This record gives sequence, structure tokens and C-alpha cells, in this order.
Amino acid sequence: MPTRIRYLPIEDVAAGMVLGAPLVIAEQGVTTFTLPAGHELTDSNMAQIAQRNGEWACIEEDDPRSDDERAADLVATQAHLDNLFAQTDRSQPANAALYAALLRYRSL
Repeated sequence: MPTRIRYLPIEDVAAGMVLGAPLVIAEQGVTTFTLPAGHELTDSNMAQIAQRNGEWACIEEDDPRSDDERAADLVATQAHLDNLFAQTDRSQPANAALYAALLRYRSL
């Protein structure tokens, strides 16, 4: 089954979930805790994250949508971003990169 990535607040994350991206917690610019993408979270990990005041985690989960539903969602997302960026000059590299990054993020 295809998977999707979701960014969840730590309160909604539970042991057994799989990280969709590395989890890095830093304090005053110094990395204090890290876990790799693909890591299955344990109760111990959850305690460590809470102790270090982690706020968000990128979780990979099964995507029950059909291919047609995913395609329709992508079209809707792109239309929404086109509306948001309607007054923006996307020929400027920074604007084009922001648009592409948002589309990629929203398409996960």
C-alpha cells in the first residue's frame, strides 16, 4: 500500500509509528536528540522526546486513497497554491522555489 507523510504534534504521536523524516531536537542551536527516518518509535523514544520538549514529528503512514483520489487531491492543492501565488512573480527564483517546496510538502 502507498504511504503518505504527515506532520503531527507530539501529543498525537505514539509508540509504534514510523518516522517519515529524521527527527532532530535542538536546544540553543545544539542537537540534543536525533532519530533517523524509517525508525519505529518506542515508549522509550517517546519519553526522551517529551523530556526534550519535542513539538512535531514527521510520521509515515499507510495512504488508503486510490490513485484517482490522490491525483484529484494534487490538482486541488495546485489550484489552491496557484490562487495564493496569483500576485507573485514566479519567474523569480525564490518565489518559484517557495511554490515548489509548498507543492511538494502539500503533496506528501
